[in-house]
Amino acid sequence: MITEDQIRRYALSLPETDEVDHWGKPSFRVKNKIYAVIQPDGVTLLVKLTAEDREAYTTIDPEVYRVPPKYPTLNYVIIQLELVDPNELNSLIFKAWSLVAPKRVVKSFIT
Repeated sequence: MITEDQIRRYALSLPETDEVDHWGKPSFRVKNKIYAVIQPDGVTLLVKLTAEDREAYTTIDPEVYRVPPKYPTLNYVIIQLELVDPNELNSLIFKAWSLVAPKRVVKSFIT
């Protein structure tokens, strides 16, 4: 299973990311915009996605990806860490980061 430390290392490797406490949970942000939150249960991660991606992931594999009950209208998904492929998780964290990071930062990071 992917650990909190692995998530933290990857998220903090992305430019301009800060780790900030969010109601007792570690959250990862760019300019105070949240893109991922490690949940207190230690086995799930909340990640920001586009509406299209959220719909696709929760439809294709609802055991791994689900809509958070507290945020049904926001574009976040809860990921089951024991079921998700590590490379897929990194890809989703990157996508989440790219949604909140300044476009110039994203562009300079990927080129």
